[in-house]
Amino acid sequence: MTPGARCWRAALLFPLLAWGLAAAQPLPVEATDIVHITEPGDTLIGLAHRYLADPREWPQLQRLNRVREPRRMPVGLSLRIPLRLLRVEPVPAAVMAVSGGARRQGTPLLAGESLPAGSEVATDADGSVTLRLVDGTLLRLRGGSRMRLEESYRIPAADGARARTRLEQGRVEVQAGRARAGQPGFRIETPQGALAVRGTEYRVAVDGPRTLGEVLDGTVAMSGMAAGQPAREVGRGYGAIVDAAGEVGTPSLLPLPPRLDGLPSRHERPLVTFSLPRPQAGEPPARSWRVQVARDESFDELLVDLRSTTPDIRIAGLADGRHPMRVRAIDALGLEGPDAATVLVLKARPEPPLLRTPTAGAVLRGHGVDLDWTANPEAARYRLQLAQAGVEREPFVLPLVDVQDVAAPSYHVAALAPGSYLWRVAAVRADGDTGPFSAPQGFELLALPSLPSVPTSRVDEQQVQLTWIGEAGQRYEVQLARDPAFDDLLAEPVLGESRLQWTAPAPGRYYVRLRAREVDGFVGAWTAIQHFDVGEAVACVHDGSAACVRTDAGALRRP
Repeated sequence: MTPGARCWRAALLFPLLAWGLAAAQPLPVEATDIVHITEPGDTLIGLAHRYLADPREWPQLQRLNRVREPRRMPVGLSLRIPLRLLRVEPVPAAVMAVSGGARRQGTPLLAGESLPAGSEVATDADGSVTLRLVDGTLLRLRGGSRMRLEESYRIPAADGARARTRLEQGRVEVQAGRARAGQPGFRIETPQGALAVRGTEYRVAVDGPRTLGEVLDGTVAMSGMAAGQPAREVGRGYGAIVDAAGEVGTPSLLPLPPRLDGLPSRHERPLVTFSLPRPQAGEPPARSWRVQVARDESFDELLVDLRSTTPDIRIAGLADGRHPMRVRAIDALGLEGPDAATVLVLKARPEPPLLRTPTAGAVLRGHGVDLDWTANPEAARYRLQLAQAGVEREPFVLPLVDVQDVAAPSYHVAALAPGSYLWRVAAVRADGDTGPFSAPQGFELLALPSLPSVPTSRVDEQQVQLTWIGEAGQRYEVQLARDPAFDDLLAEPVLGESRLQWTAPAPGRYYVRLRAREVDGFVGAWTAIQHFDVGEAVACVHDGSAACVRTDAGALRRP
């Protein structure tokens, strides 16, 4: 047996708590000593040279342990050695991932960097940083947070490590590395208190004058700064709050995770919307919810981290793809419960065109119909579907027309019987990637009446009509321009309905984009820039309702 193994054959023990071998036990708040069981031949001076950073500090060990003969100590003596006196090796924390805005002492922080003790990390509202500490602890610092790495070192004498941080504001998710019995565990301090563990999973938040702790696995010792207050053990599924006076409240059950089984399996619009189910009978109601969307299942890099006071969730700015998502309920105290996990599948691009004509609810006459829509620059071609309206089944299960290779943003459907119809269009990229369909738009086709006598009137005015599908209560900001950069704007109306009628300008190409403004003031992203072409005015023969008379060959022209 080597001298080091012989000296430390009895596991290092903290005197303030009898450690067992079970994982995830809480640390005492001031667990700052280790215990050495003496062997034959041990002396204070010898042990000091072997283990202390400054061997000249051996008199402190003598006074602390009340040793009368420092050169002749009995075998089996429990000798307390403060951690602050041990020889240590500084080890920086590793930056595993960074998303959004994050800084170290004002300098942008990048993944792969190292953080020595004393470093302070701050995240912007959209920022997130994942750190791995010397003891294996993973810290995921979320948006709007500020944290300082107080201690980070290895203890060669104990074959252990020590890590300690201070969270000044914001939130951090902790997966504490497991420490062996008798070795220091991870500790996180806040302005109001401290949380200490030897290996568990929990969250810490500094919310103004309060510290909130939420335990997801194992047990955490929470203590406040109030003098003489003992630490409280907070077990799995419970949370506790340290108030502004530094007193730890009674642990309370965390809210249950939301049920996500009823959420849509696929979303097809850039603005993702869904509603969380209400609590079942007997379940305590949640006051708010936190929704996180990440780049991968580790949730190191968050794409979305939002808190909603209603169960109606809206997420903007996500790229198409499969995104891990988790949701947790928040109770009246502000404590957040366990996560409910799912996958958010978004396929919203290329965005569907805006349907032009026939407009919604239009009544036409003839044996066919001309369908026109805006051109999407991402589209190499379009897929068009037309179905009969008013059927019992879903109309587009068996569409009457399903054309998958339409080259231009228009299509003529011939030999169409009178009736009510729905139509929709999807954009298709050059590689075959097909985006979602536009919302269906309906029209009615009537039989062509007999031709009247040729009138003398002429068409002296035309209109451009754009239509789209919105939601009740929305308003729409529309921009029409002569150029795709929208520097030469022709109009930018704000509309209360999902249609635009515009007196056609001179022939040429025009560009359009729009965005929705919700009732609560939320403004979505602009749609993809699309365009339409205005040709020369066409003279036609009017019927009795002042509409152009159409035949299978198109509008009946006046001689």
